[in-house]
Amino acid sequence: MVARDKSIDKVLDRMKKSGFNEESAIKEIINLGILNYVSELYSDGEITVREAAEILQLSFRQTAELLEKEVGGNVRIEEEKRALDLARRLAERSY
Repeated sequence: MVARDKSIDKVLDRMKKSGFNEESAIKEIINLGILNYVSELYSDGEITVREAAEILQLSFRQTAELLEKEVGGNVRIEEEKRALDLARRLAERSY
């Protein structure tokens, strides 16, 4: 069992005032921690949306929407420029 510090007790007290019992409050805190960790992994480019979905046990679409809300995206400007350049070159070949 993990020793609880005062900040955890304060959060639990606040959550109990919002209608959570201790067990559901602890589960919610853990789920938020997991989401935060997965969001950081995705933001750092260490995992894909599909891998995040697997960890979070959500559909691809739900995960993509959640990560968009939490992180925004993990595509760097250089990658975006390369993708646009490639799309432009492919479009020019089509004509």
